[in-house]
Amino acid sequence: MLFQGALDLLFPKVCMSCEAQLHTGEELMCTRCRFDIPECNWTNPGDNLITDKLLGRVPLVYADALLYFEKRNKTQKLIHELKYKNQEHISKYLGLWHAEKLKRNAWTSTIDAIIPVPIHAKRKRDRGYNQVEGYTKALCQKLNCEYNDKLLYRKHYSRTQVFKNRLARTGVIEHNFILNPKAVKSNYKHLALADDLITTGATAEACFIQLSKLKHIKLSLLVMAVAA
Repeated sequence: MLFQGALDLLFPKVCMSCEAQLHTGEELMCTRCRFDIPECNWTNPGDNLITDKLLGRVPLVYADALLYFEKRNKTQKLIHELKYKNQEHISKYLGLWHAEKLKRNAWTSTIDAIIPVPIHAKRKRDRGYNQVEGYTKALCQKLNCEYNDKLLYRKHYSRTQVFKNRLARTGVIEHNFILNPKAVKSNYKHLALADDLITTGATAEACFIQLSKLKHIKLSLLVMAVAA
């Protein structure tokens, strides 16, 4: 405890959003940023941006996002730190936060397993981790369901798709994922895919093209953030 106190004094923990020094009881984000960050508290299905983006493209049963993503907002800073600044612990933090909100919804109790969107082995070596893994494991822990990272594989390495439009992104990554039916258990009736960010929805769509090959299984989507 004394050693940790000395470390905190020499290297104070700062908010991942505004970089203000964190106080006792604050974790990763200061209270002000946690209050100000734009959450997706959808009570009306018509407000759900994910289902709007994927309407007619993906056979979703349910979908939910934790945060709204916009250029230069607090959510963008968090996602950027997670993906490009080696701040892997943000993933678990967002997963635990999202899970506490999701537990209020009865449909989450029917999820049998959650699948993280896979990244290519080369990208994982370069980054050191899959940025969705901690988020997915935290969701599984709190929602009492299985973690399954064997069901989908990414077979092609591609550069970032951030600046491509939806049609271009879909064309690039449509055949990037492989379904491993041997990883499906007989008790699976409801599977959820987990991702960090939905912009055009092309990556999720490509994953669901594969997952929809599984017969008689409901499919849902859980994400850290959705582009407003």
